[in-house]
Amino acid sequence: MYNINKLLPVDFSHCYDLMKLNQNDLKYFKFLGWNKEQFEKQFFKDNFYGLGLFFDNKLKGFVIGDIINIDNIIEYEILLIYIDNEKRNLGYASKLLSDIYLGLNHRNLKKIYLEVASNNYKAIKLYTKNGYNKTGTRKKYYNFTNKKIDALLYEKIINDTIKS
Repeated sequence: MYNINKLLPVDFSHCYDLMKLNQNDLKYFKFLGWNKEQFEKQFFKDNFYGLGLFFDNKLKGFVIGDIINIDNIIEYEILLIYIDNEKRNLGYASKLLSDIYLGLNHRNLKKIYLEVASNNYKAIKLYTKNGYNKTGTRKKYYNFTNKKIDALLYEKIINDTIKS
């Protein structure tokens, strides 16, 4: 049985430690700028919002991002979603995406958005399957070992008739 709980600032090291279990994932996210200091900085921001996927009180996945509030219009930017290898392809990433909506809907959430590397096919499939639409491209945005990769922009518009 699993639980999804709101993450607290003290949870930053648990999220980083989960990624450290897979050296390939750790290397990939470090290329994106996600070192331990960045995790700590993110978790202590005033507009931080994150959810953790727990099995027997052990963290097995998470989604982290920023709540953006402009004139009482609430948007959420997903910065990172991560699922431990042993729990991948079982629907938990989709559940985390759905729970963003459930957790923030009381705040009048209007949009969830993100960017993803154009060569991250599994993530693109996840977002598309969950109702996110491509809205743009940042050409040659990421620099992976001297190779420039486009960033694709995705968003999901939330309104009273949409339920994730």
